[in-house]
Amino acid sequence: MSTSQLYLSKQEIEELVRDIPQDTSILYGEENQEFGVCPYVTFYICNKDCVEILNKVVAIYIEFENSIIDKPFQLRFRSDTEVWKKADKWIRSRNEMLTEMTTVYKKHFIYYIGATSAESPNQSARWALGAKIRNSNERYSSLKLTFGDKWYRSNKIVWHSFVKKCLEQLNPVQAYSGYEIGNTGQFAFISPEFETAERIFTEYFYGLDIDHPGMEFSHENMFVSEDRDALGGGIRTPTWCFLLSPYWLEKLGLSEEQIREKLNDPRIEITKIEDSENPNLYSLWIRLGELSLYPVEEGVPDLLVLANELIKPIRCDNLKLTTLDAWSDDPNPRFDAVSAKQWIARFDKDSTWPELKRVEVEAQEPERIDIVLAGEPCPHAGYWYTFAKENSRQYFKQGDIFPDFESDWGDVYWQFDGEE
Repeated sequence: MSTSQLYLSKQEIEELVRDIPQDTSILYGEENQEFGVCPYVTFYICNKDCVEILNKVVAIYIEFENSIIDKPFQLRFRSDTEVWKKADKWIRSRNEMLTEMTTVYKKHFIYYIGATSAESPNQSARWALGAKIRNSNERYSSLKLTFGDKWYRSNKIVWHSFVKKCLEQLNPVQAYSGYEIGNTGQFAFISPEFETAERIFTEYFYGLDIDHPGMEFSHENMFVSEDRDALGGGIRTPTWCFLLSPYWLEKLGLSEEQIREKLNDPRIEITKIEDSENPNLYSLWIRLGELSLYPVEEGVPDLLVLANELIKPIRCDNLKLTTLDAWSDDPNPRFDAVSAKQWIARFDKDSTWPELKRVEVEAQEPERIDIVLAGEPCPHAGYWYTFAKENSRQYFKQGDIFPDFESDWGDVYWQFDGEE
């Protein structure tokens, strides 16, 4: 990217804003450096035992590659030489990775695992995996997965089940999922082109998130208490899915029941994740309706406003949104300290983000859902029944999964039958 010319013209921006919501597979930019909008999930993990974290990440890596992705990886990262290799020629076993990690830790505090279906690590991918396993408490370890948007639309139950399994195994302190400018292959820094694209398109899509390597400073890091410009200092404003772990639930000071009451909307699903290390603790994985970019011209999304109000007391208002500083003569927009705060607070009642584009839409009472496919969560508490089984009427709590049965009628549906 030239530091004296605009990366994207006004016409290019207008065309991408028009086309991307219709086709999120669009890639744009210089060859092997193209950016695109991609769904992702990231898990941030406290460092207690790096070998244990490696074993869990490798197990997820294997399942992700063998059972989830529908396009093969093209490249894998070799951490000891910091080089991307052809995927079919560089396949490491768990023990080989452990040996490699031990060697890397003699020089560095971080071990990388990476794989991408793209032709270059600097290109947004349909499928990608990036893990950073650290041997210190200064930053969180992390696992990030980019997943195919089109594939997800046809495999929602499979994906949500896989993510829940990841949450149970990793026991993260924070986790997020949504859309971003796909950057999973960029480990230490995000390219200036991608950071420019983030700054531009967040003004057009409320559902576009920003998830960066520089955000990983942990709550145990001594600098966070002063600057609070990383995730150790607070929760990032959610755009779709987010986690409230025991650490942040305590900071928030609300019970599970109080949180469910504040997020009492049939479009929101709250999944309780039991803590694998302490049976008295739990996390809440919260999904805010459907995965969406939420174009700005359609108005401020009410579900994201609702979630923002919940996490506002523990929100990281000073979160740094760039990994590299802009050049003094660079005409391309990038986030700075002022605009970053405005973006983080974009769902506040007094927000004007984005300037001159914001549209306020009067909130409407959501339509109650009274018939649900088996295997899906219960949208609201009460008694439900299904024609697929006699004497099936029973009480379900919000979030309970409706059981499935073999039925000559085909798909099994549960119907609401009152609260008593």
